[in-house]
Amino acid sequence: MKLVSNGSFDSHQQALTEAILHAIKTEIEAVDAPAEIVEQLTGRIAFAVTSLLDGVAPVELGGGTASPMLTFLVEDGALEFGGGNSWMHEYVYRLLPKTMSERDNP
Repeated sequence: MKLVSNGSFDSHQQALTEAILHAIKTEIEAVDAPAEIVEQLTGRIAFAVTSLLDGVAPVELGGGTASPMLTFLVEDGALEFGGGNSWMHEYVYRLLPKTMSERDNP
C-alpha cells in the first residue's frame, strides 16, 4: 500500500471523531443516564480515546511507548496520511454540541 496526501485527511478524521462521539453517546444513553451526564461522559471518553489515537497520551508497549499514525483507506487501496500524528482530540469539544443535539441518527 502506498501513502498519499490528497488533502482529505482532515475531513476523514473529523468524520471518525463524529462517529466516535456518536458511538459513545449511544452506549451511555442505553443505560438511561441523565442528559448532563451523557454529555460530560461522552466528551471526556471521546477526548481520552482520540488522545490515544492521536499519540498525545502515551501508549506503553514493552517498556517503551508506541506512537499511532492514523491513515484512511482511499481509492485504489492507497492510505490517506496527514503527514504525522492526527489531531482528532482537538475536534471533540467542537463537534460535541452537534452530536448532543442529534436524536438517534447522526
